[in-house]
Amino acid sequence: MIWRTAEKRMTSTVEYVATIEEVPPRRSEWRRLVRVFWRRKLAVVGLVIVLALIVVAIFGPLIAPYDPYKTNIGNKLAPPSSEHWFGTDAVGRDTLSRVVYGARTSLVVALGAVLLGAVIGQLLGLLAGFFGGWVSHVIMRLIDALMSIPMIVLALVISSVLGGGIKNVIIALAIGGIPGQCRMMCAQTMSVKENDYVLAGRTMGVSNWRIMLRHIYPNAFAPCLVIMTVSLGATILAEAGLSFLGAGINAPAAAWGSMIKDGYKYLLTNPVLSIAPGVFIMLAVFGFNMFGDGLRDALDPRLRGTL
Repeated sequence: MIWRTAEKRMTSTVEYVATIEEVPPRRSEWRRLVRVFWRRKLAVVGLVIVLALIVVAIFGPLIAPYDPYKTNIGNKLAPPSSEHWFGTDAVGRDTLSRVVYGARTSLVVALGAVLLGAVIGQLLGLLAGFFGGWVSHVIMRLIDALMSIPMIVLALVISSVLGGGIKNVIIALAIGGIPGQCRMMCAQTMSVKENDYVLAGRTMGVSNWRIMLRHIYPNAFAPCLVIMTVSLGATILAEAGLSFLGAGINAPAAAWGSMIKDGYKYLLTNPVLSIAPGVFIMLAVFGFNMFGDGLRDALDPRLRGTL
């Protein structure tokens, strides 16, 4: 009887081990994120647009058919043709070449402004959420003051004071993007710092900076990454608005906003001068917005069932 019981237990153990071996290996987190993101068709379209914009920005000199700064008064305001697909502007410059080079300008400004604003805003939010108390009150009141002013108005004032040019436009747009990053990082930090591994680190005497940078920040960064991605499209639009108003990047530099400004005078005779850069702005904003929405759905388990 005892022998039969032992035999049954051994058989059950063997079957249990075999069942464990038959269980398929667990997918990695990266594969899961890619699978969830790939199911969002609009997000994939946005990714394609973003990659195309990056390729155009990097290989602009090879893609542009002409020098975007070379003038030809004898061929000014030429309509679209096989030689100049988008025609020429008021001083004979090829519009297609300037649109291609404008992609590089917009991408550099957007990346620079978003990264600079994210570094400053996330650092302030990390400090406010971790320490709380008077540190949080001082930082968040400053952020509230910045948020009370619309981003485009704040950027317009700062850009007008500093002057035009890529560097000054980046600084102006970065300051306008600080509040969103700061508030999101502050909220995430206040949530993450209550986890057990953070409390265990404090008990073991780990320094505050090590806890913030090694344990809290990596676990609070995902929502901020989504905001950064979506902000790229908004920053491109804001830069175009500043250039259109004359407070951003002005001619002869190739920028989509200044191209629309120069071409709106000829909307009735040669509308492609403004329509071409306007369409590219629309595609860039759409691409970054859809790409950001896809990242949001992939990183947030509560939203994986929605489009």
